[in-house]
Amino acid sequence: MAKICLCSSRKFFDKLWCVKKDLEKIGYGVLVPSMKNIQDEFITEQRGEYEFAKIHYDLIRKHFKKIDESDAVLVCNYDKNGIEGYIGGNTLLEMGKAFDKEIPIFLLNKIPQIDYRAEILAMRPIILEKIKDIKKYLSE
Repeated sequence: MAKICLCSSRKFFDKLWCVKKDLEKIGYGVLVPSMKNIQDEFITEQRGEYEFAKIHYDLIRKHFKKIDESDAVLVCNYDKNGIEGYIGGNTLLEMGKAFDKEIPIFLLNKIPQIDYRAEILAMRPIILEKIKDIKKYLSE
């Protein structure tokens, strides 16, 4: 069974469960980011606690290991802060990891109009019209 690693801005973590279920229904194993409710321990982002939590829980490295175990990466890039198909810094790092490992990169939505658009384009992600379209690209 092929494994797909989901990547997204943490603002979209609540949407990842539906994506995970949809992928599992069509026969894929799915790895998701650590979705610890770090807000329980770290009160506000404005004070920098979220950055501390990323270090404390080693969240970036742990997700990179999941990417290493995957046959594909699916970036769940929804609209955020007025940007269609938002891809933030952490997700860009994850895409770079997949690109370096020659793991196919899929996007749920179009590539956003952001400063690092050229870098995203250079990684040649495949934009899906529907989640089930991933089957066209991945062998079982």
